[in-house]
Amino acid sequence: MKPRLTLIGLGQLGTSIGLALKKTGAELEIVGHDKNREALNAAQKLGALDKSEWNLYNACEGAGLIILAMPLAGVLETIHLLKEDVAPGVIVTDTASVKLPVLQAAQSFKPGVHFIGGNPVFRPAPDGAMPNAVANANLFQNAVYCLTPTFTADPAAVQVLTGFISMLGAKPLYLDPAEHDGLAAGAQHLALVVETALLKTATASAGWRELNKFAGADFFNATELAMRDALSTAQLMFAQREPLQQWIDLSIQTLRELKMLMAQKDAAELEKWLKSAQDARDQWLGNQVGDSTPAPDFSEVRSGAARLFLGGLANRMGGEKKKG
Repeated sequence: MKPRLTLIGLGQLGTSIGLALKKTGAELEIVGHDKNREALNAAQKLGALDKSEWNLYNACEGAGLIILAMPLAGVLETIHLLKEDVAPGVIVTDTASVKLPVLQAAQSFKPGVHFIGGNPVFRPAPDGAMPNAVANANLFQNAVYCLTPTFTADPAAVQVLTGFISMLGAKPLYLDPAEHDGLAAGAQHLALVVETALLKTATASAGWRELNKFAGADFFNATELAMRDALSTAQLMFAQREPLQQWIDLSIQTLRELKMLMAQKDAAELEKWLKSAQDARDQWLGNQVGDSTPAPDFSEVRSGAARLFLGGLANRMGGEKKKG
């Protein structure tokens, strides 16, 4: 019997995981579940799954690894639904961009269930191009995939997930959950806060009726993050409220600095200020921030990833789950 992996959530991320694993030719059974039947059928049609399962509990039956590939609200809800049904020995991971609230929820699993948080970070290419927005087998190539094991995490489970990440084509980055969330607040979640503030400022203004006629591609691109699932966004902002308040204060300080530059009526100084920000972005795109040590070669790691992943997963075939 092939080791079984279950994907819960078949949007771009979950479907791309299935496609990436299929591309490796690994001897693995991939079962998928999504509350949205269209997403479930689309993933099956693309060849990301060996089997689609409408019933959540049936989907998880016999799985050695369960991946919750969905926004924070969905992850928390699914953990609550599965907490009594995942068998000891099974590994559960997620893809939410905040880890501490997920880790807290995961404490409700039965003893012996191994939960290790994950968060894939997709960096743009040096030319600024981002990965394609549709599900594809190459989505994780050269992505940074954060893993946040606790001090009590099973080393063998961490090893299985390391093999899984390498098979996807991503580079693992191991972080303490609290450290992860602190870094994510400034590098990921502040952008969400700023875009939401822009959207609210513009649409709540008295002049929006006329202003909206000028809201084109720039406004669309600059507010796209603000249209993520409202429940998950609220939960994320609440969970990150302490570091985000600090980042908001820093942003206000930066806006005041910009306002003062504009008030000075010195176009050259304003241009200099803007250029410094653009130079910092160019350095980021060129991987020139901080340590200039060349990135390690992961080719040897990936060559043994299938053995590492599948060998560990084969020993974790899940127990019986109740039908629901």
